[in-house]
Amino acid sequence: MNITTLIRRWVTVGCLILLVILSTGCMGARETDQVAYVLAVGWDKLDDGQIEVTLVIANTLAFASTGGGGGQEAQPYIINSVKAISPWESRNLFSSFGSRQLSFMHTKAYIIGEAAARDGISKFLNGIFRYREDRENSSIFICKGKAKEFLMNNKPVLEASPAKQFELLEVTSETTGLFPVTTLHDFYNILKNLHSAPTTGLVGILDANKDKEEQLLEQEEANPLAEPFYAGALPRSHGNKAEFVGTAIFNDDKMVGILNAGESRIMLLLQGKFNSGTFNLSDPKHQENYISLGLRQAKKPEISFKQDDEGLKIQITVFLEGNILVIESGENYEEPKLKRWLEQYFSKEIEKLAQQLIAKTKEKDYGDIFNLDRYYRKEVTCWNEWEQLNWRQIYNDAEITVTCKTNIRRPGLMRKTERILKEQP
Repeated sequence: MNITTLIRRWVTVGCLILLVILSTGCMGARETDQVAYVLAVGWDKLDDGQIEVTLVIANTLAFASTGGGGGQEAQPYIINSVKAISPWESRNLFSSFGSRQLSFMHTKAYIIGEAAARDGISKFLNGIFRYREDRENSSIFICKGKAKEFLMNNKPVLEASPAKQFELLEVTSETTGLFPVTTLHDFYNILKNLHSAPTTGLVGILDANKDKEEQLLEQEEANPLAEPFYAGALPRSHGNKAEFVGTAIFNDDKMVGILNAGESRIMLLLQGKFNSGTFNLSDPKHQENYISLGLRQAKKPEISFKQDDEGLKIQITVFLEGNILVIESGENYEEPKLKRWLEQYFSKEIEKLAQQLIAKTKEKDYGDIFNLDRYYRKEVTCWNEWEQLNWRQIYNDAEITVTCKTNIRRPGLMRKTERILKEQP
């Protein structure tokens, strides 16, 4: 081995050692007691054109010690709000009365007030996607009313902090289908998709002043399968005032309308994003009783397009399967013929609700909330054609037909339902 090769090896080893030394550690590291971790952010538009920003901040002192000692327990989170000309100026204002630096690395949800959403939210999203601490997998919700009031009144009972609550909402959505959970990344992608209409989950605070008789009338007149509820108007009392039910609809970056719980479920079903849920319907043989079915989406919808002289025809086929949960009447729907009849009856009811929702989107000019444009892309030949496509008009003029195929696989733990026998007088 010559001297040149030896020197080259030693220089290489020295450079590697120097690289390891310089790469270790975090030059910009901050200790936990130097940072204020933001768990949720709320944005509201004020009458004077300013923005009111509300932050839910984790109180690390509440988790610092689990030992006893008496005294009042510290709250696990702190809520503060400021008024500013933009959400980004508000960060400086928050720092003016707080000793810690704000950190958005653990922010789970962004709540936007209805007035701000109807004015347009792209100005909020642009800043989020530029700032390295904001997470694109955080959820975005639209609040009926003010986001500040929602965050102030949102007091989770079973979770120590709202961060865990927002994290578990995705599971809740998957098991009920009564509202969507949309991440910032998902919303931004659909917003830049040219033709689809973005959607987000709807939140609100229980309105105790709503006329109870009016609520009962709405429930009695509605089809139980339709679930005519939305955030802020659930027929309930007590508990956490915060509610997560329904969907906010956007045209571009501006909110234009809402869907109730049942419409949200149909929307997710047609999008292929419905996971599972409980469906309640009137017993077709005994109208005073109800049947409950636990169903899940068996597979993604099948969507086909056909162009003829009358225009574009879109066929959507959705697939559901699951179990019988409740048969109040005692009718033996487990019997094969009756089971098939129940499947067909239920499928027709779902088809009616789907057609009503499609008609609503056309009447109110919501646009394509079902993301059908994704399937239509193969019908165009190039990007220029796709870019110039007037999909909203095509969607409004198209004849859209929905077919539901339901398969009740299991009757639960009862193989046969017998009616309760009564003594004859």
